[in-house]
Amino acid sequence: MKPKGPSKPAARTITPKAVGRKVSADDVARMAQVSRSAVSRTFTPGASVAPQTRAKVLAAAQALGYRLQSATSQQNHGRPKRAAVVMANLFSPYFCHLYAMFEDELRQRGFDVVWRIVSDLALLDVTVGDMVDEQVDGIIVLSAVPGAAVRKKVVAAGISLVVMDRQDVVEGAALVWIDGPEIGRSIAQLMQKEGRSRPAAIAANPRRLTELQAFAHAMEMGGSAPCRWVDTGWTYENGITAARVLFAGEDRPDAIFAASDYLAVGIVDVARKEFGLRVPEDVSVVGFGDTSQSRWLSHATSSIHLPLLSLVQTAVSTMAGRLGPNVAPPPRIWLACDVIERETTLGLSFANNPAAIPQYAD
Repeated sequence: MKPKGPSKPAARTITPKAVGRKVSADDVARMAQVSRSAVSRTFTPGASVAPQTRAKVLAAAQALGYRLQSATSQQNHGRPKRAAVVMANLFSPYFCHLYAMFEDELRQRGFDVVWRIVSDLALLDVTVGDMVDEQVDGIIVLSAVPGAAVRKKVVAAGISLVVMDRQDVVEGAALVWIDGPEIGRSIAQLMQKEGRSRPAAIAANPRRLTELQAFAHAMEMGGSAPCRWVDTGWTYENGITAARVLFAGEDRPDAIFAASDYLAVGIVDVARKEFGLRVPEDVSVVGFGDTSQSRWLSHATSSIHLPLLSLVQTAVSTMAGRLGPNVAPPPRIWLACDVIERETTLGLSFANNPAAIPQYAD
């Protein structure tokens, strides 16, 4: 008979709580043997969930030490603040610059940052809904609007929601963007001072952009021909295609407002190289974004300057100021923009000296 050795310690289950890792909704779902969505519904006020499922989720959550709390309560318990930034448009060049700006601004304000890129807008609501389960305090969404159901879920969880690059009222979300109508009117005023009368507006779904709508309306109210609209993308190649359509006929536009600098550069190249037009003598072109492309010495394209840092700081401060349950309606904030004139418009010198404006034969 072998001597009795020291007894082995009793086996124990290593849970996320035991090893010090943050408990997630996935951990609760795994222990309760339910889906992750069932965990989310259990902690969403008013959501439908079977009593048996709810009991299993709550038991697992208690065992693991998991609680979906409001942002204010979580901060009081010492958890670092977390903000999610959801980008739904990577084709506009200025969004590349926003990445670093958001990272710096949020971290300076004490937020851990969660990034999500949504290449398919059909997945936007799923992505934003997942952020609720990840216990973030605030969410900033660029170039898309989450659906009403997921916005309600965000508000119920006490999460501060900010939407950028949209100007229509969105229930449950603060809006931060530029003053599109004023931009459009400013471009129209510039073109009218140059004596332009045949406008065109170019963008992907241009009628959604308030700055293009305002430009077309102001030009037409000033007596111009009806604005021609070209639905296309945002790239240089899209600008080439649009220009070929616009300049192919006899009634060529003499005032073009493009929704990106890439588009504007493509338009200028086709006007000069394929149709022999003089820019800006025969046609004025204004881009959007004041990106590095607009400052190329070979093109020097007039453009709308976006105050990117101010937009980021305003979005972050708005989100940070609305953590937890909110009573006041979320604000809608529009920032002013400057028109940067370069070599693709005639310039203010012509506006101040009407006799210097070239005369064109119709």
